[in-house]
Amino acid sequence: MARVPLIRADDPDVDPKAAALLRAAEDSRSGAVLNVHRALANHPELMEAIFAFGRVAYFRNSLNPIQRELAYYTSAVANDCHY
Repeated sequence: MARVPLIRADDPDVDPKAAALLRAAEDSRSGAVLNVHRALANHPELMEAIFAFGRVAYFRNSLNPIQRELAYYTSAVANDCHY
């Protein structure tokens, strides 16, 4: 059981900003909302800031797509993770 409430976009008591962010996450992930998104929805301003950071880190960095994949593979091997 989660210690932090996991918010759902369809909950009638949810903050409208949190619901909008959860729907945006759902749309960007082809319908899959992660529990981390639902936990972050407890603080919509923080969730929005983390999403903004992710967009900058992923899309506006100096790496091209091949270099990004190489970084993912390298970190997976270094951490003994299956990718």
